[in-house]
Amino acid sequence: MVSVRDAIERMSLDDFAKMLAPDVVWVGLWPGELCRNRDDVLEMFARMREREWQLRPSVVAEKDNVLVVDPGIDERHHVLVLDGDLVSEVRVYPDRRSALAAVEDRPPW
Repeated sequence: MVSVRDAIERMSLDDFAKMLAPDVVWVGLWPGELCRNRDDVLEMFARMREREWQLRPSVVAEKDNVLVVDPGIDERHHVLVLDGDLVSEVRVYPDRRSALAAVEDRPPW
């Protein structure tokens, strides 16, 4: 079975999509940037493809059940919370430093 990390490193959007929990929550940087389930997240990915954004993700840190991912499109970094083999939550941070600080501080989310 492919892990979330493997799917990210192989840039396999299909494998990554399979690893999203049905009730995954994706919280962006700005008000209204919120996905509340797998379908919402996949729709967001589809919009990104329409804009021809070429993601080049890489895992930059891992701690317990959390991955910090640089999607490779700008300064933003994503913190992925895993529940078993599934991604249950994604939070977007404006830069690597703030994403890493969130993982180290382990906020109560």
